[in-house]
Amino acid sequence: MRSIDPAMHEGREREGQDQAQRVLTDEEGHLWRVREVWFADTSPSLIFESETGFRRVRVYPINWHLLADFELYALSWRT
Repeated sequence: MRSIDPAMHEGREREGQDQAQRVLTDEEGHLWRVREVWFADTSPSLIFESETGFRRVRVYPINWHLLADFELYALSWRT
């Protein structure tokens, strides 16, 4: 899996474009909001949030938003 190149995101951040986000449903029917977040002191992360938990993934594919729901949910376990 290819990790995020922070330099690729600097331009998006400076331009003020919206951060990508998705909503998916896991195998138990829980909704998860997935969003890409930039932090000042580190490279971007994917944040997975639901009523049942929270996960932060630091290494993920650039095209994460194109993954199928089951692939994206599986990625959430790589915290």
